Amino acid sequence: MRARAFGTATVALIATLCGAVPARATISPAQTIDGPSSAIVDVDGVAMSQDGTGGIVYRKRVDGRAHIFAAQFFGNTWRPPQRVDAGQNFDSSWPTIGAGDGGRLVVTWVQEFGAGTDRLFSASLDPGASQFQAPIAIDLNVGEATGTYPSLAMNPGGNAYLAYRVQAEAGSNQNIIPGYLDMDTRVARYDGSLWSVLGSPADRNQSLPVRAPTAANSPKVGIDVAGNGLVAFQEPDESFVDRIWARRIFGTTFGIPLLVSPQQFGGAPLRGDADAFSLDEAGFGEGAIAFRQQPGQGSALTGSHVFVNTIPEAFSDNAGAFSGPRLADGTSGGPTGALGWPSVGVAPSGDFRIAYSSGTAALMTTGSDSAVGAPAPLGDGHGAVDPTPAVLVAKDDAAVLAWRARSAVPAVEEIRPNGAFKAKAAADSSAGPVSDLVAAGSGLGDGLVAFMQGDPAQTRLAAAIVDAPPLDFAVQVPLTFIRTKQPLITWDPAPNALGGVRYTVRIGRRIFARNLSRTAFRVRGAKVPEGRSKVTVTAVDPAGQKRTGTAAMLRIDRRAPRVRVVRHGRAVSIRISDGRKGQTSGVKASSIVVSFGDGKRAGHRARFTHRYAHGGTYRIVARARDRVGNRMRVKRTVRVG
Repeated sequence: MRARAFGTATVALIATLCGAVPARATISPAQTIDGPSSAIVDVDGVAMSQDGTGGIVYRKRVDGRAHIFAAQFFGNTWRPPQRVDAGQNFDSSWPTIGAGDGGRLVVTWVQEFGAGTDRLFSASLDPGASQFQAPIAIDLNVGEATGTYPSLAMNPGGNAYLAYRVQAEAGSNQNIIPGYLDMDTRVARYDGSLWSVLGSPADRNQSLPVRAPTAANSPKVGIDVAGNGLVAFQEPDESFVDRIWARRIFGTTFGIPLLVSPQQFGGAPLRGDADAFSLDEAGFGEGAIAFRQQPGQGSALTGSHVFVNTIPEAFSDNAGAFSGPRLADGTSGGPTGALGWPSVGVAPSGDFRIAYSSGTAALMTTGSDSAVGAPAPLGDGHGAVDPTPAVLVAKDDAAVLAWRARSAVPAVEEIRPNGAFKAKAAADSSAGPVSDLVAAGSGLGDGLVAFMQGDPAQTRLAAAIVDAPPLDFAVQVPLTFIRTKQPLITWDPAPNALGGVRYTVRIGRRIFARNLSRTAFRVRGAKVPEGRSKVTVTAVDPAGQKRTGTAAMLRIDRRAPRVRVVRHGRAVSIRISDGRKGQTSGVKASSIVVSFGDGKRAGHRARFTHRYAHGGTYRIVARARDRVGNRMRVKRTVRVG
């Protein structure tokens, strides 16, 4: 995800500010990846997988030619950059990068080949490897690569989709109006080792020309954990108004084209184009697309607006259709300034966040599959000059947002489900201006942020790490009472991308274990209190950030039922109990047997009254057990007159 002209970044200051609140992420000082050098051309992408590994891709001149370089982020450190387009002698362009678990990286790019016949290549860095493999071809003819604008998405398992544009051969369509081109939107799939281009373009109608490609109108692709995808693209409808469309991708098969942007609003037609769209996909196909709806002559809207449309996960009954476009910038008057490019992030639950700029204001809207909230200002509300704020949404609806605030000061805001924490970096004039920024997240609240800084003769490529606390997890104990002296407590692993976590186990008010790396603990040598005790497990990551999992209630009952005998003349009352209700498992009624010593017996009840026919001395024997198997056999001698 790209945020243009991020400003000047001194990320160390952000780290200092963030470190004061344990619940929020830590942000590392920026580290130089390459440079300073006049050979660095630009930074083109960054990727991060769910396990915290990732990488950055950029272009750098070697002997006067632009070539592709990548640096891997592994084990919480940056490894030295290495050239990816090895053996290729001409200029390379349009690099993208994807990351999977285990340190897997895939880089794609276009290599100049000849007039109108450039080629699309890829190279992979597999888990455990130290060097990229030799380049392999994805598409041997992508035309003249002046508008390729590729979009790459990879899931943790190593599957990926690449969407890109290919212009038809010159002269193939002589009747195209100015500003439009005959182009295809192609999609290629990566299965972890090989690429295959899907058999037909993603376009809804291949005979229609499309707008000349820009970053704002080029295709975007996403992928879910199962390896299926979602691709969005701009194409005119039957009225030749540019709309946003999308298709699901099932392996190597496209779903039907689905209209994302509205053709009418409030019952009146929308004749303006839709553009500047972003896409995010999470979980098992939960998707969100945010876009800018432009006004048009005679249109229902008089100004530009931000819309959002969502599609539920693949298991939903409504998985085959979008929920419908909804205003995301408020319904009362809308934006007051020129709208920038909205950025959207979605969680597997369907909750989303959209960041965008309106004039000098930086705004954010939250929502779900069924509702959209009112816009709220980012940060301190004093505005921004960056038209493309970046938003990364995690599984638990946490988010990291980045934008350029007033006076070109970069700003980062971390939002967690239990509150928002803000921090800003001061400008570092000695390091020079920042010309670009790219950001990517793990899906767990972490992120890699990379940027270029300095004048053209002394440009350096730098990166910072956003390290989020562990996500929520659940503790498991038996759902009913147990009588063991050594109960087993288990819990789900606390999701955390950057480094392993250690666990502390507390039962009631007492800590029973510390610094555990495993996700199970059996109590030994220490007595767990009888009755109900709250069990909590706290995960601590290498940065000292803590997360206490969802607590569980441990129920211990090691005491057998008790009997009470009261004599009243020749009558006795007998009561069998197991203690205070809710603190014990309870007597099992079917186990109760009472012998009164005079040949009479009774059972299956907790209370008895028995009258003896004659005076004398009698031995009462009561037997019972509770619901967890604690047994009682009690003898009482009574004398009646």
